[in-house]
Amino acid sequence: MKMILTLLLCITSTFAQIDPKATLEAKSLYKRLNKISLSINSKQKILIGHQNAFTEGRGWRQGNQDVGGELKSDMNDAVGVHPSVLGIDFSEIGDWNKDLIKYQIKKLHEMGGVFTLSWHINALIDDGKGDNSSKDKSTKIVKRILKGGDHHQVLLSQLDKLASFLNEIKDIPVIFRPWHEHNYSWFWWGKRHCTKEEYIELWKTTVNYLMKKGVHNILYAYSPNQIRNDYLERYPGDNYVDILGVDHYYYNKIVDIALIGVSPLKKYKNGIIWLCEEAVRRNKIPAVTEFGQESSHYKNFWTDYFGWPLMKEGMEQILGTGQAPKKGPAYIMLWRNDINDPKHYYGPIPGHKNNSNFEELLSKEVFIGL
Repeated sequence: MKMILTLLLCITSTFAQIDPKATLEAKSLYKRLNKISLSINSKQKILIGHQNAFTEGRGWRQGNQDVGGELKSDMNDAVGVHPSVLGIDFSEIGDWNKDLIKYQIKKLHEMGGVFTLSWHINALIDDGKGDNSSKDKSTKIVKRILKGGDHHQVLLSQLDKLASFLNEIKDIPVIFRPWHEHNYSWFWWGKRHCTKEEYIELWKTTVNYLMKKGVHNILYAYSPNQIRNDYLERYPGDNYVDILGVDHYYYNKIVDIALIGVSPLKKYKNGIIWLCEEAVRRNKIPAVTEFGQESSHYKNFWTDYFGWPLMKEGMEQILGTGQAPKKGPAYIMLWRNDINDPKHYYGPIPGHKNNSNFEELLSKEVFIGL
């Protein structure tokens, strides 16, 4: 009987992703991320990601004219390694760069990298009062785009476009991270702009509709901003989430204390521990789905703020030796480097004073790029 229960537990743990029709590639990615997460119990490995890593950097941007070339990234130029997770936002994909992105996704996959897609979707209702961006809160959009609402078809038409793109790359597994940072209110799907029930319905509608459209190459990532008491308040349920993520940023000493707490680093460490323990409890994969500090200017930022809280030793500093969670984050993804704004960058750049600290982090052989 014990052998049977153990076998059933292994099967459940291996095939815990939510889509029963998931492609072989999606199943393989799930198994791989789960294995990386479990590596905290042996020789820990964590994937390093970067938003727009191969399409944009400080002073450069690539488009369809660059299809066929080698991957280029600020991270590689600065510290000699490409990120192993590429983040792209669906709202930024257009005719001018779609072929490039599809090429880069395929090349990344062949090299053993991972692709994650976010969606800063513009306002789906134009009432003439806002700017129609993802931060346009001039009207209560969510209620009106759900089933029974006067703009429900608008949501479905946008999901059709998304499904079409995802089916074009159906042989590539994708981590999809919709409706993120919803526990704050800067996006139109945020906490003050819809009820708990409306948000959950929006999430479930998204997942169910994509599956209905034959999209089965996805792992779904849930990503509130910071680990707070409201992390699970609008959680759509274990049947609708594969990855428990969190978005976390540092700003400066004053703002961090005001927003995060008296000891921002310790609070972040405690948050990561909670996330990992919750992932174990729910049989999910934990990840840091967005992270960074603009200009990365804190001393020893990469070893002390980026790396240490995610490492087994960092968790044991709080919990005690041998008390780390059974799972650790599978990946951590930095936000993007901007082509125009010289201060808006979150990954390493050539000549930065903290590059040697990033190289020190890589020397620990815990954080893995390409």
